[in-house]
Amino acid sequence: DLVVSEVTSESAYLTWKAPEDNGGAPSLTSDPIRATRAITKPGPPGNLKLKDWSKSYADICWTKPTRDGGSPILGYVVEAQKSGSAQWDRINKDLIKMCAYRVPGLIEGMEYRFRIRATNKVGDSEPRELAETVLAKDILVPPEIVVDVSCRDSLTVKVGQILSLITRVKGRPDPEITWTKDARALSRDKHTEINNTYPLCELVINDAVRSDYGKYAITPVLAVDPIEKPGEPNDFQISEIGKTFCFLKWKKPDYDGGSRNLGYHVEKKPKEAEEWERLHKGAIKEIYFMVDRCIENQVYQFRVQTKNEGGESNWVTTAEVLVKEQLVEPELKIKLDGTLVVKAGDSIPIEATVKGKPQPDVKWTKDESTEEIRKSPRLQIETGLDFSKLLVTGARRTDSGKYVIAASNSAGISSAA
Repeated sequence: DLVVSEVTSESAYLTWKAPEDNGGAPSLTSDPIRATRAITKPGPPGNLKLKDWSKSYADICWTKPTRDGGSPILGYVVEAQKSGSAQWDRINKDLIKMCAYRVPGLIEGMEYRFRIRATNKVGDSEPRELAETVLAKDILVPPEIVVDVSCRDSLTVKVGQILSLITRVKGRPDPEITWTKDARALSRDKHTEINNTYPLCELVINDAVRSDYGKYAITPVLAVDPIEKPGEPNDFQISEIGKTFCFLKWKKPDYDGGSRNLGYHVEKKPKEAEEWERLHKGAIKEIYFMVDRCIENQVYQFRVQTKNEGGESNWVTTAEVLVKEQLVEPELKIKLDGTLVVKAGDSIPIEATVKGKPQPDVKWTKDESTEEIRKSPRLQIETGLDFSKLLVTGARRTDSGKYVIAASNSAGISSAA
């Protein structure tokens, strides 16, 4: 009989009785067995936040997951998704050991979503996604000056000594600094040093003389090129309509508002609806968009606007359009001038272009026969979206004749020879 004894949260002892032919003598006690819980994937990281960002990077931070799955957290994986895309890309090659990371390589003007996973020896956790999207652009912070207490009111030095004026300047991007004396701008020379190592800015006068007496001032200027709203997209049109889709395209606006970082918003509205529906997350960069999941035989309108850092343009809207399968009668053209003459044993290639909506059904026949030519070891037929090819190999005299291609769809029938 197997007996389990002295069970604790960490170990258990197993004993058992020997068979009767062993005289009933008890066996030796087993070695301790450590009782452990099953190891699983960890829970997702917590409290994911955006700390800072610019046109080329984003700083994010988070907290450790509340569940490690019974195994130490080995690190973290950061993933990013560009606006208009469904794909998530892993950013870091090696696991991140800290609970903070700078995401590099952002494209200026592009919107991003970020998420993070925790990893233990079993695998990755479910992702924790940042609540807001991040637009890759520089943050503008007005300049702020703090003068060092040593020279805040007045500063007295002896002739021949060094005069040093120290300030701290904040601002994003780094402002341009101008030092003046009695309202006249100073420049670097042997007597005057200007050291701008942000946020510390220092004016140094070497070997002070009496003429250096005066009122010194520092003026920060934030170099910002103002960006205005862009113009409307040009030539907005529906280039193709299908059973449940519309393909939209347009051209860039004539005026970009002073920014090349243009994006677009696309929306749709069924005829009976009161509100417009955004068709994508963030802004898209392309000048075309496939609107799928439309309802057949329903009337829609579509609109597009341009977006940059300065704002959004006015909307450009299409007329109402009925979404349904477009019917176009088949059109055929054989790529052959006159009669094709080949030697016995050669190949006979015949190709035709095929057009029509919906996609036509194609068949090849020979002479007056209505029987469709079938594939065989010597006969090859290849048909694509806009072409059909017939290839006869090892030509014989019986292969001579008139080859006919016919195409049919719900709009009609067409043939060519």
